[in-house]
Amino acid sequence: MRVWLAWFSVGGALSAAALLGACGSDEGSSGFQPPTGGDDSGADTFDPFGNGTAKLTGITVEPPTATIEILNDVVVTQTFTVTGHYSDGSQKAVAPDGWAANLPLVGAIDGKGTFTPSMLAGGGVTITANYQGNKGSATLNVKLHYTQNPGNVPAGTQGKLKNASVADAVIQWAYPYDKTVFPRGLGSAPLEWNQGGAADQYYVHLKSAFYELETFTTAPPPSRFALPQIDWGKFVDSTSGAADLFVNRWDGANATTVIHHTWTIAPASMRGTVYYWANNLGRVMRIKPGASAPDDFLSAGGVTGCSTCHAVSADGSTLVIGGDVSTSTFDLKANKPSFSGMGRAWAQPALTPDGKFLVENASPLPGPPGGADGLWNSANGQRAPNSGLDGRTFGMPTFAPDGTRLVYRDEGNGGTPGSLREWDFDPKLVKASNDHELVKPGATAALATISFPTVTPDAKWIVYGRGNTIDTRFGTSDLYITSATAPNSEVRLAQADGDGYPFAAGARDLAWNFEPTFAPVAAGGYFWFVMTSRRTYGNELLGSKDQTKQLWVVAIDQTPQLGKDPSHPAFRLPGQAIDSLNMRGFWALDPCKQDGSSCSSGTECCNGYCDPSPDGGPPVCGPKQGCANNGDKCDVSADCCGSASGTTCINHVCSEPTPN
Repeated sequence: MRVWLAWFSVGGALSAAALLGACGSDEGSSGFQPPTGGDDSGADTFDPFGNGTAKLTGITVEPPTATIEILNDVVVTQTFTVTGHYSDGSQKAVAPDGWAANLPLVGAIDGKGTFTPSMLAGGGVTITANYQGNKGSATLNVKLHYTQNPGNVPAGTQGKLKNASVADAVIQWAYPYDKTVFPRGLGSAPLEWNQGGAADQYYVHLKSAFYELETFTTAPPPSRFALPQIDWGKFVDSTSGAADLFVNRWDGANATTVIHHTWTIAPASMRGTVYYWANNLGRVMRIKPGASAPDDFLSAGGVTGCSTCHAVSADGSTLVIGGDVSTSTFDLKANKPSFSGMGRAWAQPALTPDGKFLVENASPLPGPPGGADGLWNSANGQRAPNSGLDGRTFGMPTFAPDGTRLVYRDEGNGGTPGSLREWDFDPKLVKASNDHELVKPGATAALATISFPTVTPDAKWIVYGRGNTIDTRFGTSDLYITSATAPNSEVRLAQADGDGYPFAAGARDLAWNFEPTFAPVAAGGYFWFVMTSRRTYGNELLGSKDQTKQLWVVAIDQTPQLGKDPSHPAFRLPGQAIDSLNMRGFWALDPCKQDGSSCSSGTECCNGYCDPSPDGGPPVCGPKQGCANNGDKCDVSADCCGSASGTTCINHVCSEPTPN
């Protein structure tokens, strides 16, 4: 009778009260009875109005929208129910055939319709129910909210801090920048500032649509506050798009507002690994975004000498070393040397995306570098025939991540010396054609030198340095971008270059940006490049430009527009040794994994697809199953599951749209 009453309480012309008045008021009364005999297993239902058999026309999930807020990990659940709708206008509660929740990181729903949060992330969850071939859905907003008081700040002071409205005239913010775009999967970004007092108390308030953290803390000079990694992970995994950071200060007498920054969180981790030269070690190292320390992989592979002036293929299979070790080509899949003997002639070459061929670098870098013309086989040092490049040499050459362009600095091959030029390249035919100029050298000495070009994953844009020399030890440089199809359309990347730099170092930090290299695929709605920068880092690296040489990361809008700066403020790549001078980062995918291996994105898998494990465990590499998920292999955007909501196919990878 309870199911029957629920049916009528939400249904058509007769109310439950009216029905009870006509047929009796207790469970033993005669009259209408609830449907029996397989009512929940067919498309028809009992018709109380005497009009024959009613047909199921659809279902709805109740409530259609719900919100739960998890305060300090105290579990709050949400229960959903399903109502069947029938052709005669009646409704009744039904037991669905199954429930699903689309964000397993946020939580799960059981067979009774109760959603239990994981406490690992917040988010907007789509709840789906299935009943007799009909689907219904609802939205559940799950917000994580934390309040912490590690500084033992009294309640009265907490109130003053939260209500502060007067701008602080003393504190000087040091790191990170306002308007930074952060990806997921990295170490916690430390908050750093100067001029604070030893006894000052602070209110750090970080919030987004599905996450909020309120911390009351102290931070004596040098003032730093880093969210525990578990909190930072929950924050970025809960956030897609806008986030706000507030820091207020209590100096013992007054509560003031230090900063209100707006950040953007890209809803994906950066894909791949950065290979770089640790100058003080004299060796190529690598660091995967999210790692807490670099990996000395060459040493593990038996190469321990000075391995500098390197290049890495976009697919992560091949490293070429142009240093003082005998190894010239290193197999990153097997982690061992594969070819020797070329020495510094192969300093900083351009590698095709599959690592099979290279173009030597003819720029007059310290070394001296190579400069032999043509295209070379990286496995044996033999010249490749009929490449179209014979008789031509190239300064700081680089291939687009998809292999369709070869971009370089003209070192006197018949064009304007010092200009930026490109060839069209057919990776299937291994042949170049249509050499043409993109950007002329600068008119002033300070901007005359173009250096270190790099190409976006879609092969449509080129970022490069422009300064007074190609030598990063002595010169200055800022970064620019130009269209690969619209010559002389360059725009300075003012945000990436650090214009408006608010730190203590001020103007000291401008024009120290060198050697950009794009990640070969997009992630989270952005292109990403790593660069060498000699700027200061918060209040941790405050020395001269000769003492501050680290890798920084920049997000670039996925759809740049001519004449506009598509860059965002840089952040230091976490995991580097703070006392290391690091330079020339090359971004590459990781050597691919075979079917059955754990994965987080199809870019990690040899066949290109990362799918849920058949036993319900973590995702694994495997064959294609229907449409391609974000990060999986594609040929056109229609291959991607999210194409209707903006996912596009970029360099054969389904790439998320830029978050709102």
